Amino acid sequence: MTLIITTQRLPNAAIAIQPDGAITSDNASKLQDRVVAVLAATKPDTILVDLRAVPAMDDAGVDALKSGYSTAAACNCTLVAIDPQPGVDRHLRARGLTDVLARPAPAGAQHVNGSA
Repeated sequence: MTLIITTQRLPNAAIAIQPDGAITSDNASKLQDRVVAVLAATKPDTILVDLRAVPAMDDAGVDALKSGYSTAAACNCTLVAIDPQPGVDRHLRARGLTDVLARPAPAGAQHVNGSA
């Protein structure tokens, strides 16, 4: 499955990164690269990584998300993962990424894909 990543500016000045597809060792660098590109181009206060269309994520995907979180923090930006599917949520929590996960989704997240 091909990983497609879209990016959009939300009304609250946050940036949404929306991967669509499994995030694996074959494509995890695309997520990491997108976070870096968003930080360089827009310098947002918040990046929301909307995981609702990610059916699976291996360790490389988790590492990419963790790296994006650290890179964003170094740029005074908050990176938050929202709406992970149950298996992805379990994997992220098992790998210690509870700080990255939003429960419930932060304000403005309802604007991603037009739904909460």
